[in-house]
Amino acid sequence: MSCWVNGRRATIIIRLYKTMTDKQATARNVSAGIEFHGRKMDFGFEFEDLPRYWFGNDAFKSTLMNALSCLFLEGERLFIDAVRDNEHLVKDERLQKQVKNFIKQEAIHGHEHHMLSEYLDTLGYPATKVEAQERAVRLFLKKHVPAKDRLAITCAVEHFTAMLAHQMLTNNELTDEMDPRIREMWKWHAIEETEHKGVCFDVYEAIGGGYWKRVFHMATITMTFVMRLSTVQAYFLWKDKQLFKWSTWKSAFRFYWKTPALIPTIWKEYKDYYRRDFHPWEHDNRELLEGWEAEHDNYKAV
Repeated sequence: MSCWVNGRRATIIIRLYKTMTDKQATARNVSAGIEFHGRKMDFGFEFEDLPRYWFGNDAFKSTLMNALSCLFLEGERLFIDAVRDNEHLVKDERLQKQVKNFIKQEAIHGHEHHMLSEYLDTLGYPATKVEAQERAVRLFLKKHVPAKDRLAITCAVEHFTAMLAHQMLTNNELTDEMDPRIREMWKWHAIEETEHKGVCFDVYEAIGGGYWKRVFHMATITMTFVMRLSTVQAYFLWKDKQLFKWSTWKSAFRFYWKTPALIPTIWKEYKDYYRRDFHPWEHDNRELLEGWEAEHDNYKAV
């Protein structure tokens, strides 16, 4: 009887292992087959046309997205630095091509969000000063942190952006109240984050990046990213005399926990990153790419 039980357990374990390895192989094949390019977009509006609270006339939601935008310029440059400093170790020609197009996309993202920062300056927010602070952090990391660790950091942040991008593209409760003009910019960014969500991860694996380094940096980035974003947003709200208003905190609670319930919505996908067999493309949402591409021609491919 005990032999039968042990044999049964062994069979179950083998099947589970095969399922995991099949899932890994499928995700990596999807990642290898994704083709994308840079896009210079024409959104057809000037940032100066936007209202101060362009997200549902809500101070909390608008300043949250504005604060996030301020972190993108130097964040994208951090990612570019990390990939460039490791790409000489990549031998796969397909992945080399993806790296080049990843760099194009991230550079354009940074430019667009910097233009928004310049507009936010005119509203009294110190957006470009935030960018300067982030630049100092990026240069410090580039000088003092090994290239493979910076790539692990990039993989972690890219997982955050992939999760947020998926919500931006699928969760109407998140985007319906945005001014439709700037909503188009955020959705474009979300599409491109989705297109290249596996690139840094594939480079990290290709150069021999390990599991513990990857999850360590996700844990630390989770804390530092949330703290930095919250600090910048809190300052923006303080500038607007909205920080200590009950309506602001009520909006924050609703946004994170009720509608669109951002934290519980992304929680499972966030936890998946800590699995040894994780790959970004196991969350296969390629259909979103095809749908967006079919509806948009307001760009120049680069």
